[in-house]
Amino acid sequence: MHHQAGNFKVRLDGDEADAFCYAIASHYLPKPSDRNTRVFVGSYDFRLRKDGARWRIARFRFDAKYVDGNLELEKSA
Repeated sequence: MHHQAGNFKVRLDGDEADAFCYAIASHYLPKPSDRNTRVFVGSYDFRLRKDGARWRIARFRFDAKYVDGNLELEKSA
């Protein structure tokens, strides 16, 4: 598996923040059919809240733009 995110945009509002980034994920699982890969392309939206000295994720959403490859990669054969 490989996940990559970039072009982060963050808007602070006191002890809360909204964050956005683009993302791509490649999954690989050997299959007898040779349909071994699946790729997700999209973006993430986060809502963050400050908890003492830490920032915690309050909401996390992936918005898929498209998915390519073996859509049933985890299923057998």
